Amino acid sequence: MPVQAPPDHLGLYVHVPFCARKCRYCDFPSQPVGDRRVVERYLRALRREADLRRREIDRPLHSIYLGGGTPTLLTPAELTRLWEEAIEPFPRLPETEITVEANPGTLTAEHAAALAALPVTRVSMGAQSFDPAELTMLGRIHAPEEIAESAALLRAAGIPRLNLDLIYALPGQTAARWDATLRQALALRPDHLSAYALILEEETPLAAEVAAGIWDMPGEEEETAMAAATAERLDEHGLTRYEVSNAARPGAECRHNVGYWLGREYLGLGPSAVSAIDGVRWRNVEDAVEYSARVLEKVPAVCYAERLSGAERLLERVMLGLRLRDGFHLAAAEDECGCMLAALAGEALTRLIAEGWLEGDGGWLRLSPVGYPVANRILTELRMTRDNQGAS
Repeated sequence: MPVQAPPDHLGLYVHVPFCARKCRYCDFPSQPVGDRRVVERYLRALRREADLRRREIDRPLHSIYLGGGTPTLLTPAELTRLWEEAIEPFPRLPETEITVEANPGTLTAEHAAALAALPVTRVSMGAQSFDPAELTMLGRIHAPEEIAESAALLRAAGIPRLNLDLIYALPGQTAARWDATLRQALALRPDHLSAYALILEEETPLAAEVAAGIWDMPGEEEETAMAAATAERLDEHGLTRYEVSNAARPGAECRHNVGYWLGREYLGLGPSAVSAIDGVRWRNVEDAVEYSARVLEKVPAVCYAERLSGAERLLERVMLGLRLRDGFHLAAAEDECGCMLAALAGEALTRLIAEGWLEGDGGWLRLSPVGYPVANRILTELRMTRDNQGAS
């Protein structure tokens, strides 16, 4: 059966903007913790924003995701306080999925016990690589052996599900080195594995070094070999790829992210957090200090808001829904958005179907078996169509 989320799915994302050290490839809004009073003010501000937004929620949460930054950089007591003051008061279903991101090098047995008591249903751990040199190049603070140690702590505490995050197509990486990382990750028997091809973000130290010729990026042939090794290893270990970069054991798919990919509504709390409800999308200010000051001084933290047109909503739904292996129900999306994809991307859509990259039946649209391995290329082509249309 296709991976689904109910039409009334509502997700909550809570951002923890702190990290031990900024990774060399990262452009996410996060900052190293210096003065712990900054964390204290952030927790107070987060509670206030949650209190304000909760008044606008008319249905229970289906998923909760605590991300960062590094949530496990908070102490166990701070994590418990965040949950009790900002998250737990929201109505939620008995089966609500509750995910927390964690990093090896910051996770302790006390953290694991606190997460299990909240109660967290899955932890997504940023392993990224099992190669010591690659971890150093990426600026990670942990050693390969700490990944297994952290996984053991989480399992001993009773956390039901474990995801491992990995990155491939790294500077200087070969298919053999990536395969070694895959084997070590899968030996830990994760319920879910995310494998993302590195995107060199502008103004990061790693991008500057690649531009200066210090590192060579893998060629297309090497990256294709890495993708093929990923598919082979996942199959060997019983994980099914249900999204371009994500695979899971049956029933262990990340429901929170599925909600994003299927265009369901979500509320974001904290600095840089994005929300999308009732056709309106808004984003909070990025800086944690500014966010806390605004909220505590009763000044809106929102720095940007827009009402999406039906065309914008449909084109975004296509870009995200096609990432799922089973695709999405195009006819339902068109009804909801009040416009037709053929009118927005007719020429590109017709050609991609005629060439065998896309296929559809019964109102569904998906990438074909030959299209899925080159999903990023096809999505880029559709994105250009979207941008040229202006989604007006």
